Amino acid sequence: MKVITIFIFVVCLNIQTTKANDKLIGYYYPVPNNVENYKARMRVSIDTNRVIRKNIVKVITNEFLNKPYPPRFAIFMKGIRAEKLVIVSMTRGNLDSTYRARALLESMTAVVRRSPLFRDIKPETLLNSLDLFKMLGFKKIVVSDGDKFSYQVVLK
Repeated sequence: MKVITIFIFVVCLNIQTTKANDKLIGYYYPVPNNVENYKARMRVSIDTNRVIRKNIVKVITNEFLNKPYPPRFAIFMKGIRAEKLVIVSMTRGNLDSTYRARALLESMTAVVRRSPLFRDIKPETLLNSLDLFKMLGFKKIVVSDGDKFSYQVVLK
């Protein structure tokens, strides 16, 4: 019984610490169910800044707005330097698991690669969207169902 009580205390303390460090929790998304550290294969580009990150979000948004159906998620940046990318589902039952969140991020690879920002990267270079987001200077990505689930990737 004592071990269970200590475990519950540690979990609650961890959630409170996470909430204190992330002011967006409880406003845009719930406490992440899964936090993953991703070691990117590329470094942050020297030329990156808030405006460049804003442009890539605009490219992604426009790509999904140009579909013949309503967008299934909202994508935006947060933080003083706009280094956190937030993606929140706009439909119930969408982006409600780690696998769906990863699939969405992977599907963004082609969109991000086609942007003018990555024109000089050779097509045979094996980079995924997380590598490309790291190059742009993003430090965290959060994908949420907008209700009970969120998945966070810390880019290292």
